Amino acid sequence: MESEKHMDIKIIVSQEQKHEFDKILENKLIYPVYQPIVSLEDGSVLGYEALSRNSKDKSLLTISNLFQIAEETGKVWELEALCRQHSLKHAVGKPKGAKLFLNVDPNVIHDEKFKTGLTHKYLERYNLKPEDIIFEITERSSIENADTFKTTIQHYKEQDFKIAIDDFGEGYAGINRVCAVMPDYIKLDMEIVRNIDKDSIKQTLVENLIRLCREIHVSMIAEGIETEEELKELIRLEVPYGQGYFIKKPHEEMKDISKDCKEIINKHRIKNKKYNYEPSFWGYVGLISKPKDTTTAKTPTHALYEYVAHNPMVTEICVLNELEQVIGIYTRAELFEYFSGRFGYDLNSKKTAIDLMNRDFLMVDEKTSIEMVSKMALLRSIEHLYDAVVVTADEKYLGVVTVKDLLETAISIQVSRAVDANPLTGLPGNKTIEKRILECINGVDPFSIIYMDLDNFKAYNDAYGFNNGDMMIKTVVSCMEQCCLNNEFMGHIGGDDFVIICNYWEAETLCSKMIELFSIAIETLYCKTDWENKYIISKNRNGFKEAFPMATISIAGLTNKTNNFSNLDDFSQKIAIVKKKCKQVEGNYYSIQ
Repeated sequence: MESEKHMDIKIIVSQEQKHEFDKILENKLIYPVYQPIVSLEDGSVLGYEALSRNSKDKSLLTISNLFQIAEETGKVWELEALCRQHSLKHAVGKPKGAKLFLNVDPNVIHDEKFKTGLTHKYLERYNLKPEDIIFEITERSSIENADTFKTTIQHYKEQDFKIAIDDFGEGYAGINRVCAVMPDYIKLDMEIVRNIDKDSIKQTLVENLIRLCREIHVSMIAEGIETEEELKELIRLEVPYGQGYFIKKPHEEMKDISKDCKEIINKHRIKNKKYNYEPSFWGYVGLISKPKDTTTAKTPTHALYEYVAHNPMVTEICVLNELEQVIGIYTRAELFEYFSGRFGYDLNSKKTAIDLMNRDFLMVDEKTSIEMVSKMALLRSIEHLYDAVVVTADEKYLGVVTVKDLLETAISIQVSRAVDANPLTGLPGNKTIEKRILECINGVDPFSIIYMDLDNFKAYNDAYGFNNGDMMIKTVVSCMEQCCLNNEFMGHIGGDDFVIICNYWEAETLCSKMIELFSIAIETLYCKTDWENKYIISKNRNGFKEAFPMATISIAGLTNKTNNFSNLDDFSQKIAIVKKKCKQVEGNYYSIQ
């Protein structure tokens, strides 16, 4: 809802105000405004929330006040109906593909008047379709009958209406609603959004809520965004959609957001993306997906059945809408089941694809890792365990991938990784590291390649033994894991040599943090006397005892910000020069060029 909604104060309703309320209803003094809900990925408009306003001259009653009076006078349905009718009527010019979010009270949604007021014929009058409508459940009062409410929600879902839960994040009640409804969208409560850039507790909360949304395949919308700092933080947290005064205020017309606002979103998205690196060496699911048979929502089901019956290699058919988005799927087994038995053909032959399609299917973006998709596929219920996975690109149909292909590829990945992984640390070894570096120097994206090795490690290993030497190596890995929080690639060349690869140039913070953590962590690896002395006694290369400083770490880095690399040898020569300079400096040191 609109940004000022929490500013409404409940009023003590007087007879005069009730009289004014009746006049507003009688004369239909309500008008709609529309606030865009946009993608925080590219600024494109997902849809518009329809908000109602009181148009009566000199009235002090807000729309929230009107609903308060409606509850007290038993006229919630009349006010809901008026708001909805005006919202739909003025949505005739809605941009194609944009959703219309309608606020509804949960106790009204299962009213028979409400149901008849949103029939297909009613929507056609305003050139709208059920898939255009999102019911935004707004709890103005507690749900009177939870079972009836859940049944009604399912009724609307089956008709292609979508559901959104408003004010999510207020507490257990919000989680309870999600579990009961399983909505398509949840709207993050604006009290959480307010000053989120300054509040680490709110940031942690949203991070966890985003994780929950991904697990249950629900999209989050942050409402009430009023500053660029809040927007920036929400983009960093990877909240997919947002709305609020900073993006655009509600307007009587459905307008796009400004060019300046889109540029701000893109600016922060690009800046954030470079810190969200996903190594692509093992491949994304889009690389192994294949385009298969598709159909439209209006295709007769008997035509699909006959096509599958005459083509034994067809195992599934995806149903696409006008935007080439997947809205459902048929498996071979499902089609045969629909048309089997004595009455199967007669019952279903006159239906169209949209009537019987399965809406519960696994769909992933092409950039999802193969391993992740494999895990998601195997978590499905037993009846859908072997169904193909739908793959999309920019939300449009790309193809499908079978469970067989997923498992074969995942097994190949695991075998390759096991062969190449360092046995002590489990990190990828030389073969993987070289391929990763080649991928970087042959590409065009920003990168930093960081080479790390320990100083005085041999002396420590000789004095304290191999077991303690292994502990120091594992300590380096632990520090790397604490520093690499944005999916940087980590590799173990061997011995005390390591590599970190980032898809950004500004790696100085990471290197500084690495040195800080390592300096603290190694204290426990030394005896108290040696640590206080700041040196150990060990044998030098000639076999004579000598005093050696504590182990330190040298970090040499190269980026493609100012460097060009013709091949792997060229890179190796240049990184060796930087490494040599680092080793000449005593103590912990890093240099990135």
